[in-house]
Amino acid sequence: MALLNIQNLFLKYNQTDEWLIKDMNLVAGKNEIILIKGPNGCGKTSMLSMLCGIIPKAIKGIIGGQIFIDDIDISALTLPELSPLISIVFQEPEMQLSFPQVEQELAFGPENLKVPANEIRKRIENISELLEISNLVKSEIATLSYGQKKLVAVAAVFSLSPDIILLDELADGLSDTSIQNIKKCIQYFREDKLIIISSTTRTFDDIADRIIIFS
Repeated sequence: MALLNIQNLFLKYNQTDEWLIKDMNLVAGKNEIILIKGPNGCGKTSMLSMLCGIIPKAIKGIIGGQIFIDDIDISALTLPELSPLISIVFQEPEMQLSFPQVEQELAFGPENLKVPANEIRKRIENISELLEISNLVKSEIATLSYGQKKLVAVAAVFSLSPDIILLDELADGLSDTSIQNIKKCIQYFREDKLIIISSTTRTFDDIADRIIIFS
């Protein structure tokens, strides 16, 4: 059974615009890494925002088609109901970091899902080791660099552990070592997840099972 099923997806932001996304279809399952490539402004971020419900639930848009996760039409779900199923790491980490301390940020998602405290601790330790940010767990987020904040945002979504993880333009502002650690993290968790990455570059081509080109 498909984990994600996109049927005849359309999007534009204003009635007078041309369609930014037009008649897109996609079926994908767990243990798959899908890379969406194309230039800035071609609709990659917009599509990811539709998949996780941000469009149209938080950002207005004129849309058509349907998105199903585990045969559930996501239009029937609220954003909090969607987050355990599908979550996004935004291009700009400031958009999603809410807590003063790194450890609080990493624990928040699983705590909301009533994950036991010992399991949360294991998740934080595991993801922090994979991303090589164990030394930052007790740090104040305000003291971190842009790249460190981006790694914390990645760690927070993987700590939440949704079925589908969306990663938007991850490479921007990260060192080669950090990018390699993110790839390691993606490969480690891929078995029971669907991971969709957007990129303008070839950074993640080597780990993708499928590449979809937006123009």
